[in-house]
Amino acid sequence: MSEQARGILQAVGRRLDDTRDLLDAAMEQATALERSLRDHEDTVNDLRWDAAKILLDPNSSRSTLRAVQAGAEQLTEQLRHSTHAAATIHDKLEAAGQHLRHTDRLIGALGAASTDPAHATGVAILSSRAERLTTLVEIAKPLADRARQQLGYAHDALEYGVTSSTEPGRDQLQMFWSLDRGVFDTARELARARNSTRDGAELTEHAIHSGALTGAHARSMLRPHLRPATSPTGDGLSGPTI
Repeated sequence: MSEQARGILQAVGRRLDDTRDLLDAAMEQATALERSLRDHEDTVNDLRWDAAKILLDPNSSRSTLRAVQAGAEQLTEQLRHSTHAAATIHDKLEAAGQHLRHTDRLIGALGAASTDPAHATGVAILSSRAERLTTLVEIAKPLADRARQQLGYAHDALEYGVTSSTEPGRDQLQMFWSLDRGVFDTARELARARNSTRDGAELTEHAIHSGALTGAHARSMLRPHLRPATSPTGDGLSGPTI
């Protein structure tokens, strides 16, 4: 193998290293996001208990309502930041996919450039690495997109519940129902988003650090996320699917 060919193979290898680093960063962000979502779920559970007090203690319903609304508004802002974090993870995976598509073209051209056995071996190694990373991106990116969508649903559900509970002329039961419905839908979507984020992070870590990723394993992690998502406002519409 010529020095020039060896240098080109090494350059392509460095491209794959950069892609792996990008995926590693996405994994770290996904792990941090999952921790944040656990905190959000704890907050949502507290809000549900507080909302129930509107019915249990009629004398304090107004003050309780204001406290729940304030907590929900604060959580709404936190969900906005988490949704942005999920979008950032998705963008990193999208960038990694673009890098890999370009690298695949380079590897294909290198494979056709020489029949030297050492050259062919080097190309085969690079091709195997690129294929594994590509499989990872093809699975992890929909999971990241799913988490982003679900967080958007959670944010909208909570915001809708708070807004509905402040409409004029609502009695105690209607206020409770609006808040409880919004908080319940938020809790459901947060749980789904956390599962998507957790599986995406685990899948990325497995692919990057174990050096092995089978299609069967990737599909087994993806399967639970193929259920249709539902609109948090209860309007009967189906949310995006992957």
